[in-house]
Amino acid sequence: MIYGYVRVSSKYQNEDRQLTSMKEKGISPDNIFIDKESGKNFNRTSWNNLMAKLVVGDTIIIKELDRMGRNNKEIKENFELIKNKGCFLEFLENPLLSTKNKSQIEIELIQPLILHLLGYFAEKEREKILVRQKEAYAALERDEKGRLISKKKKKVVGRPSKIENLTLEQKGFINAWINGTIKISACIKATGIKKTTLFKIKKEMKK
Repeated sequence: MIYGYVRVSSKYQNEDRQLTSMKEKGISPDNIFIDKESGKNFNRTSWNNLMAKLVVGDTIIIKELDRMGRNNKEIKENFELIKNKGCFLEFLENPLLSTKNKSQIEIELIQPLILHLLGYFAEKEREKILVRQKEAYAALERDEKGRLISKKKKKVVGRPSKIENLTLEQKGFINAWINGTIKISACIKATGIKKTTLFKIKKEMKK
């Protein structure tokens, strides 16, 4: 079986470029696994589901090497994991690291060296991006609530406050729950908001 794996590091990034590459390779949408979530570790739900489905001889197609991990160590560990499962990797933008139909010399001598170098460069590039992001945020103005404001759009940078997206009706039910007038189960039913999110909103409201 041939699978595709797509990863973006944030819920607000777009995975279309990677998906287009998978579709061009003829991979069925049902066999494309997508992780679109933030997090410091490579603990990805779809990646773990894909690992559980693999059987010997399967192939995973990935656009770029750095989609396999957030640092050099993780990339190498996941590369070895796939190989030890008896499965193959195909990198659309790093074909030298594709493991199918490779000679023993390529697998034992050439690939480890290339993997180390590309993984190292991917890690360093990520570090540079994070530094540039911190510098850019540090240069932004803040509003009266201390939130960062975009210079171009004059809007709050980052994820919007959960409270700001609530309707008046939702706010009414949430206030009733916070005040003890209704139970949380009734609040969930009335607002359509999950329990964990309600507690986050409650925390925001009390600030």
